[in-house]
This record gives sequence, C-alpha cells and structure tokens, in this order.
Amino acid sequence: MLRLAISLLTLVWLVTSCAGSGDKAQGPPKEVPKSALEGLLLTTDQVNTLMGTSAMVAHPPVTEMNDHRNLLPNLNCLGVWQVDEAAIYGDRWTAMRQVLLRDPDTDDWDNLLVQSVVIFPSTQEATDFLGQSADRWSKCTNHNVNITLNGQPLPKWRSGDLTATDSQLTLPFTRTDGDQVRSCQRALAVAANLVMDIQACKPEGSAVTQADDVVDTIKAAMPR
Repeated sequence: MLRLAISLLTLVWLVTSCAGSGDKAQGPPKEVPKSALEGLLLTTDQVNTLMGTSAMVAHPPVTEMNDHRNLLPNLNCLGVWQVDEAAIYGDRWTAMRQVLLRDPDTDDWDNLLVQSVVIFPSTQEATDFLGQSADRWSKCTNHNVNITLNGQPLPKWRSGDLTATDSQLTLPFTRTDGDQVRSCQRALAVAANLVMDIQACKPEGSAVTQADDVVDTIKAAMPR
C-alpha cells in the first residue's frame, strides 16, 4: 500500500511538472534585452521556407533608422510605405536590427522580405507606439503614393484596407514598377517591449501573408 501511494504521488508530481513546463513555454514573452536582438531575426533558410523560395540573399544588418521624409513628408503614410523610419520612431527606441532579403538580388527582384526588430525601454512605450501607428495607418488606407526622384518616377504604391488588433497592424499593398507588379503585405506588431516591423512582397497574384508569418516566428523565439 505504501509503495502504491508513493507511486501515485510520483505520477501526480510528474504530471504537474509537465503541465507547469508547458504553461511556462506558452506564457507571455518577457521584455527583450539588446543582446537578444540578433537571435530573433529569421535565418535565410527560414525566410526561404516561409517565402516559398530557395535563393533569397540577405543584406548586412542595419542598426539605424532610415529617413525618407524628403520623399514622403506625409507621416500618416511614411511608416506604412517604408520600414524603420526615423520620423516615425522618434527617439524612444533603444536598439534595432533590420535585415533585407531579396531574390534575385537586384533592383528587379521577384521576392522581397524586410524584417526588423526594435526595442523600446518598456512594454508600455512599445504599446503606445503601436497605438500611435494604428492611428496613422488608418489614415493611409486605399491610398496612392507616386514619387519622382531626380526626374525619375519611383515604383508606384497603392495600399489596401487595414486590419488592426491590440497587438498588430497588417495592411496589403501593391507595388508597380513599369510592367513589374508585386503583391505585398506590411505588418507592425508588439510583444512586451519589442516592436516587429515587417514587409513581404511576391509576384502579382500571390497570396501574401508572410509578414504575418514572420511576426509569429519572431514572437515564438522571444524569451519567456
């Protein structure tokens, strides 16, 4: 009888331990330290799998924001049109990593992914940034961006409808460069103190959800 009781107690302890481990693994992400940024970005192999490609080429990591206000001063659309804009993020962020991948690795690419992770000092500040961005993105739906630089037109851009939750914004857009048309998706998401700023593009007619997929993959890799 004593042996049976001990066995039952051991079984209960094992079940409880397993359940506890599972809950911990599925718990909410913790705030991300600067040292963890590199490990959150997807590898080239992971990107190829998500994009359905085999020859994506990764560019060197970027650690500073872009500034394209001279091309598009409309701040409601600037942060949708381009990833990681200085005028959008201001000085609240503390660290970032961005990697661009494309196939082929030319200006006439067929597939493109820009993945970025940005750390804020706190979860609240990251959440506030998403809220401000939601307001801006909502004013740039079904919108055309046509820009000329040095007398030459840049690719035309047309946004679609915004999908917004408390933790993520997604918006489709079409990029047209002459006869070349690309279907794209933008995603901006927050988890703990981390903001994920993603753009994915594929040939016209493709169902593009890869920006969403990258967000999910990064969230799953965050510390818990």
